[in-house]
Amino acid sequence: MSRINTNMDAIVYGTKTCVWCNNVVRALKGAEDNIFQKVNVTKVDVGEPENLEEMKKYAGEDARTVPQVVIDGEYIGGYTEVDRYLKALIVPTQEPTIDRG
Repeated sequence: MSRINTNMDAIVYGTKTCVWCNNVVRALKGAEDNIFQKVNVTKVDVGEPENLEEMKKYAGEDARTVPQVVIDGEYIGGYTEVDRYLKALIVPTQEPTIDRG
C-alpha cells in the first residue's frame, strides 16, 4: 500500500458522548499513517444549535444522527461511509495475482 502525498482536512460533527464519533476520528487519524501525509480533524459539537445548523447544511435538514463527516469540503456521511471512503483510497503496491489452477 502506498501513501497519497497530500493532506486531508476533516470535520466530524458529533456529540461529546458519541462512541462512533470517537471511532471515526480514530479511523481518520489512522489514515495519516497509511494513506495521507497529514490529516487534520476538527471535532464540532452539535449540542450547540449553530453547530447543528452548520452540520445540516452539509448532511441535509433531516440529519438526526452523528457522526456526520465532511472531508476536504465534501460531505461523506457517517462512520460506515467514511470507512468505505478511506478503503477506496488505498492504493495497492503490487498487482494482485490470480491463481488459474
